[in-house]
Amino acid sequence: MKRRRTGIAIGAIVIVAAAVAIAAMCLGWFRPETGSDPPVSGGSRSDVTSTPAATPTESGGNTGNAVVTRQFKNENDYIMMTGAMLPASDRRTPKEMLRCETPDFTKAKEGGLTVTWFGHSSSLVQLGTVNILIDPVFGDRSSPVSFVGPKRFAERPVTAESLPDIDVLLLSHDHFDHMEEQTIRATVDKVKQYIVPLGVDDILKNWGIPEDRITALDWWEETTIDGVTYALTPSQHNSGRGLSSMTTLWGGIFFRDDAHSVYYTGDGGYYDVFARVYARYGEPDLMLTECGQYDTGWSMTHMFPEQSAQAAVDAHAKWMIPVHWGAYCLCNVAWDDSIIRVSSAAEEKGLNLATPRIGQTVDYDEIANYRERWWEEYD
Repeated sequence: MKRRRTGIAIGAIVIVAAAVAIAAMCLGWFRPETGSDPPVSGGSRSDVTSTPAATPTESGGNTGNAVVTRQFKNENDYIMMTGAMLPASDRRTPKEMLRCETPDFTKAKEGGLTVTWFGHSSSLVQLGTVNILIDPVFGDRSSPVSFVGPKRFAERPVTAESLPDIDVLLLSHDHFDHMEEQTIRATVDKVKQYIVPLGVDDILKNWGIPEDRITALDWWEETTIDGVTYALTPSQHNSGRGLSSMTTLWGGIFFRDDAHSVYYTGDGGYYDVFARVYARYGEPDLMLTECGQYDTGWSMTHMFPEQSAQAAVDAHAKWMIPVHWGAYCLCNVAWDDSIIRVSSAAEEKGLNLATPRIGQTVDYDEIANYRERWWEEYD
C-alpha cells in the first residue's frame, strides 16, 4: 500500500510538472540561457547567424524548432516576469462554446478592404482581391500536443480546407497560439508566399515549406508582393517554442496597398512604438490590436485593455478591432474582461472600435455597423 501511494504521488508530480512546462512553453516563459552571447537588437542581418537544423523527425512532441545561434532582444530593458500574478477568475472560460458566423470571402473587391476575425489573433484580411492570412491557429488546443493545454472555447468558423487560396500568410512570432504546425502543414498547398520575422523562416523550412516562398524580415524592413507592401514593426515581446527562447524575432506588421492600410500589432507590451509606426507610415485605416492574455505577472509582455486603446490612439487608427481574445484562455482574467474594458476605454478616448462576431466578414465601408456587444449573451 505504501509503495502504491508513493507511486501515485510521483505520478501526480510528473503530470503537474509536465503541465506547467507545457503552459510555460505556450506562453514563451523560458528565459535565454545566462552567459550566452549578447543579444542583438532586432536582429540586424549582419549580426545574426543561424545554423540550419536537420529536418526533424515526425516523432511525438516535436516542435519543429530550427537550431540557431542567434539571440534577439527588445528595444527597451525587458523583464519577462514582472511580479505576482492576478488571482484566477472563476470565469476564465464561458459556460458554453462561443458561437461563430459563417464567413463570406466573396465580399472582396478591387479597391476594397474586408476582414474576418476567426478568434484569438487569427484573421483573414482582403486588400482588394489579395487574401492575407494572419497567425492562423485552428486547433482544439493552443499547445504543442493535442491532449493537454488551453482548450478552444469558441466554435471554428473556418478550417484549413474551407479557406480560400491565400496570397500571403503572415506570422508575427513563433508562439504556439500564433504559429500552429498542423495548420501550417494543412494549408501549404493554398499559400503562395509567407512573410515572417527573422528566424521563423528556419522553422517553416523544417516543416517543408519551400525556401523560395518565404520572406524573412527584420524590424522596419519592407517587401512588396502583388501590389501590397508589408513592413515588420517592433513590439515588446519574446519568442520560443521549447527550452530556448529569444532565438527568433517577433513583431507587428503594417501592410498597405494604394487604397487601404492595416496595422496588426502582434503581441507585446505598451510603449512608444505605436506613435513611431504612425510617424513612419501614417494612420492605418484598420488596426488589429492585441487585447487579451495580460497579467501583472508579465506586464511588459502584453498590453492591458486600456493600453490597447491608447496604442490605437497613438497610431491614429481610424478603426480598431481588438484581437488576441475570444478563443483560448492563457491568463487568469475572465474571458470577456478584455473586451469589456477596452470598449469602455475606447468610448472615453473617442476611439472608433468595431467588435465583429467571430467569423463575420466585415466590409470596411460598412465597419460602423459592427459594434454589437455580443459577448453579453454569454456567462
